[in-house]
Amino acid sequence: MTVRFAIVGAGKVGSAIAKLLSQAGYELIGVASRTLSSAGAAREMAGTGLATTAAAEVTRGAELTFLTVPDDAIEALCRRLAVEGAFAEGAVVAHCSGALASGVLSPARSCGAWIGSLHPMQSFATAEQAVRLLPGSSCCVEGDAEALPILRQAGRDLGTSVFTIEAESKPLYHAAACVASNYLVALQNAALKLSRAAGVGREDAVRALTPLVRGTVDNLESVGLPDCLTGPVARGDVETVRRHLKAIEERLPQLLDLYKVLGRETVEVALDKGSLQEEAAAQIRRLLA
Repeated sequence: MTVRFAIVGAGKVGSAIAKLLSQAGYELIGVASRTLSSAGAAREMAGTGLATTAAAEVTRGAELTFLTVPDDAIEALCRRLAVEGAFAEGAVVAHCSGALASGVLSPARSCGAWIGSLHPMQSFATAEQAVRLLPGSSCCVEGDAEALPILRQAGRDLGTSVFTIEAESKPLYHAAACVASNYLVALQNAALKLSRAAGVGREDAVRALTPLVRGTVDNLESVGLPDCLTGPVARGDVETVRRHLKAIEERLPQLLDLYKVLGRETVEVALDKGSLQEEAAAQIRRLLA
C-alpha cells in the first residue's frame, strides 16, 4: 500500500526525505515552504508532487507529514495547521529535530492525528549531501505508539538503521550526537590552534590532521572501542602527558582545561582496553586533576 506524504519545510533534511521516500515508492503530495522558490527546488529534487506556500494544501490529504522547519518554529507551525484542520484523522505528524521530543506536536492530536519524531543522526552540509549520506546512517524515533510503526518503516525506507527511545531521553540523546559531531569540529579547531602555536602553518596543519582524524574514525568502525585507542595515555606514558601539560600551559593556557577533561576520559578508555596499568593511571589522573 502506497503511503501519501507531505513535507513542510524545504531545507536540507526535508528535501532529502522528499526525494528518498519518493524513490522508495511513497507518494509525495507536495512540499510546502515559506517561498515558492525553495518549495520548487525541493519538488524538483524529488521529481514529483506539488510545490506551494500553503502548507494545508499538501498536509490535508497526507497519511504522513514531516514538519522539517527549524526547531523554534515547529510548535507554532503545528498549532497553526491544527487550527486550520490541516491534518487528517489517523495521520502521523512528525518532526526531525534531535533535541525536541514529539510533545511539541500535541496540537495535531486535536485533528485526530498521531505524533512522533524521526531524527537522522547525521550531519548534512547540503540537500544533495543529505540524499547521499542518509542511507547507511541511523535514525532515532519516538512518539505515540500508533505512530511508531509508520515512522520505523519510513526510517528503514530511507535506508537507515532505526532505533527507538523514550521522549524524556531526547535531550541526552541529542547531547551524545553533539559531542560526536559538533564537538569533533571544536576539537579539530583546538588541535589546529596547538599546531599553529607549534609553528606549523595552517595549510600544513589541516593537511596533517585531517587524515589522522579519518584514520581514527576508520579504526573506531573497524576495531571499535576501546581497542582502537592509541597514544600516550593508552601506553601509560606519564612523562609525555606531563610535557604536553607544561607546553600548553606556557603557550595556550586557555586549552589546558579541555586537554585535562578529555585526558581523564581517555584514562577510562585505556583502562577498559587493558593497556594502562593502575599505577600509571593514578599518576596521569593526578596530572590531569
